[in-house]
Amino acid sequence: METLEVFGFFAFIMVIFLWSKVSRLERLLRENGIRPVGAKDLARRLAGMMGLTVTLTLYSDGWDRNGLVCQVLDTDEEWVLVLADEGKKKEREMLLRLDSIKSVKGA
Repeated sequence: METLEVFGFFAFIMVIFLWSKVSRLERLLRENGIRPVGAKDLARRLAGMMGLTVTLTLYSDGWDRNGLVCQVLDTDEEWVLVLADEGKKKEREMLLRLDSIKSVKGA
């Protein structure tokens, strides 16, 4: 029985050590804006970029749109309206769900 007690104590120490590392990494990610807290944070971030040209990386769902260069026109809690550049003076308005946006990079 003494072996299980030692193992339990060792496991408890490891959990505390790893918990502190995970908490520290989550705090660093939040402070640097790498991982948004949620859709509300992303909506607030995009609202601040309204009128600016940004690069959106979307989750792939059949049509691959990695690095979509567009201008943010409007946003709310669930949707964002963007003006996508299609080359040769062609532009298209697109309505995207915030859940489909993986990352946002300012130009």
